[in-house]
Amino acid sequence: MIRKIKRRKASCVCVMLILCLAGSMFMTSCQSGDSIVDIVANRRPVTLTLLTIVGDSTTPEGIAEVEKELNLITESRFTTRIKLVGLTQSEYEAEIARRFEVYDEEEEKLKEEASIEASLRRASQDRARQERAAGITQPATRKPTEPPRTTELYTQRIQWPEITENQIDIFLVTSSDMFAELLEDSRLESVDDELTTKAKVLREYIHPSVMMAGTYNERTFAIPTNKAIGTATYIAVNKRLAEEYNLYAEAYNLSLAADEAEDRLSVVNLDRLSEYNHLTDYLAWVKANRPGAALIEGPFVPLKNYESLFPDMPYFPSVSSLGAVGTARPLVYTPEQEPTEAPTRAPTEPPTDADGQLIVEETASTTIPATTLPPRNTPAVTNLEPASIAMQNKYTHASFTAIAKLNQEFRELGLFETSQIPDDRERAAYLITGTLEDMMNRQIIDAANGFDYEYILYAHPIASKEELQKSMYAVSVSSKVPVMRCMEIITLLNTNSKFKNIFQYGVPGTHHFYNDDGRIEYINDDYMMNMDHTGNHFIADLAVGDHPNKWQLAKVHNLNVVSSVFLNFYFDKTKLTADAEEAIPELNSLGERFYNILINGNIPSEYEDIDDYIAGFVTPEFEAAGWTDFHAEVRTQTNPPTD
Repeated sequence: MIRKIKRRKASCVCVMLILCLAGSMFMTSCQSGDSIVDIVANRRPVTLTLLTIVGDSTTPEGIAEVEKELNLITESRFTTRIKLVGLTQSEYEAEIARRFEVYDEEEEKLKEEASIEASLRRASQDRARQERAAGITQPATRKPTEPPRTTELYTQRIQWPEITENQIDIFLVTSSDMFAELLEDSRLESVDDELTTKAKVLREYIHPSVMMAGTYNERTFAIPTNKAIGTATYIAVNKRLAEEYNLYAEAYNLSLAADEAEDRLSVVNLDRLSEYNHLTDYLAWVKANRPGAALIEGPFVPLKNYESLFPDMPYFPSVSSLGAVGTARPLVYTPEQEPTEAPTRAPTEPPTDADGQLIVEETASTTIPATTLPPRNTPAVTNLEPASIAMQNKYTHASFTAIAKLNQEFRELGLFETSQIPDDRERAAYLITGTLEDMMNRQIIDAANGFDYEYILYAHPIASKEELQKSMYAVSVSSKVPVMRCMEIITLLNTNSKFKNIFQYGVPGTHHFYNDDGRIEYINDDYMMNMDHTGNHFIADLAVGDHPNKWQLAKVHNLNVVSSVFLNFYFDKTKLTADAEEAIPELNSLGERFYNILINGNIPSEYEDIDDYIAGFVTPEFEAAGWTDFHAEVRTQTNPPTD
C-alpha cells in the first residue's frame, strides 16, 4: 500500500513539473494528509537506541521481534527507528558506563582535532600575512565542479541512519545512586523545554510526585515510571469483637463513680482510630474474654513520624521529623470527592486466519492506533511542596521513645502474639503493609474465612527518591538525535497502551495471547520484562492473576501519597569534614544496637526505665561517637543559612 501511494505521489509531481515548464498557469495539489511521503519530505529520519533491562530468559530473537513491532509504530508516526538494546540486570550498568567512557574518549579526540585545526589555521593565516608583506602572491585555487545532482525524493525508500556500536540515546536509570552519579558527570539532557511543548501531555498521565523524582535543581532530567507509589500500613480491627467490647466498655464506664474516672476504658472508635495505643484496653478485654481470638503481632515499629537521611542505612540515627500527616507533611492530593473508576477497555485479540495464524497487516497509516484512554482526573487540590526538613536523632526523639514504651507495656500485659497466626484463625487486630490492592486482596482472604475487619490507614505511602528513581528513562548528552525526537519515544512509553503492551509483554501471537477473559497469557519466556522498566503502569492490559481493578486501586492508593521531605534534596557527603565522615560507621553501628534494645525491651537492669536508659547511656554513647559535630554539619545542608 505504501508503494502505491509513492507511485501516485511521484506521478502527480511529474505532472506538476511538466505544467510548470510549459508555462501553464494551472496549480495541482498533491497533499493528502499525514502520509509517509509527507514525513519523508519534511522530517529527517533518525535511528536511536533504547537501552533497557530484560529478564534473564529473554533471547536476542525475542528482542529483535519486539523491536520490529515497535518500529511499525515509530517509523510511520515519527520517522524514527528504534534499536532496542536489552541487557540483563547484572550487565546493564557496566554497559552504560562503558558507552559513556567511549563518548568521553571521542569528545577528547574532537577537542584535540579542533585544537590542531585551530593551530593550523592560525599558522596558515600567519604565513599568508608574511607572504603578503613580502609581495608573494599565490595563484587562485579553483573550486572543483560538483557533478550534477539528481533526486528521487518521491520514489526512493527512506534511508535509515545506521547506529554505532556505542550509541546511547534513551536509557534506563535504575537507582538514586546512578541518577546522582549521572548528574554529577553531566550525562543527562534537560527535557524541560519538551515538557512545556510536545511532551507536556506527560504531566497529565504521570503523578506529580513521580515527576518530581526526575528533577534536580528545578530542572527535569528523567521521566520516572508512573505506578503505585510506596506502601501504606493499615490496622485491621475485628468489627464483631470491637462492637462487643464497646458495649461492655460503655456499661463499665457508666458504673464508675466520679472519683474513679481514671479507670475508664477507652472505646474503639473505628472512625478516629489512628494510633496503636488506642487498642490497649480493647486487646486486654479480648485476651480476658475471647481466648480463641488472636491478639496482635509485635513489636510495633515506628513508621510515620520520621524519615532516615540515609535509606541504605535504616538504623542510622539522623532522621527528619515529619510531624502529623496533613499538617507538617501535607498530602500530595487532598481529594474533594471519591475517585471515579475509569471505563474498562476489553483488549482486542490479534487477527488470525482460518488456520489460526497471526495476520500481519502492512501499516499505511501514519498515526498511532487510538488505543490510549485519556486519564480521568479526580478533582483534588495538589500540594507538591514537601514539608521542611527538621533533623533529629531517631533514638532520642519522642515518637521513637513512645513506641518503645508502648511495646514494653504490651509485653507486660501479654498482648503480643508470640507465634505466627494462620489465616483461618480469628484475630482481634493485625497490621498489613502494602498497596491498596494488597489490602483488598487480604480483605478477600478474610471474607473467605468468615471474618469482617475494618481496615484503617495508619501510615501513608511515601513518595521517596529511592522508590521512584529505581526506574526512569533519560536522554543522554551523547545522543546525536534531537532531544525532541527522543522525548517522542518516552512519551509513547507513558501514554500509548499499544506501545506499552508490546514493550511489556512482547509480540501478540509470538510471546503472548489474550485468553477468553481478555487477560494476557504468556506463550513462552523468550521476552520477559519488569513492568517498572516499560513505562506507565496504568495503560497496560492486565495479565492472568491480576486484580480486575488493579490500576484503579493503584490510582486511589496514590491519592494518599505524601512527598518525602528529601524528594528534592541531595546530601553531599563530600562536604563533610574528615571527622564527620569517619563518624558515620560508628553512628550506624550504635543505631542498630539501640534499635534492637529499645524496640525489643532488652534494657539493662541497672536502668530504671526507658527514659533513664536513653538519658544515662544512649545519649552519651552517641555524643562520644561524634553525633553533635556530625549533626551540625548535616544541618548546614538541610537547613542552610538564609541571607
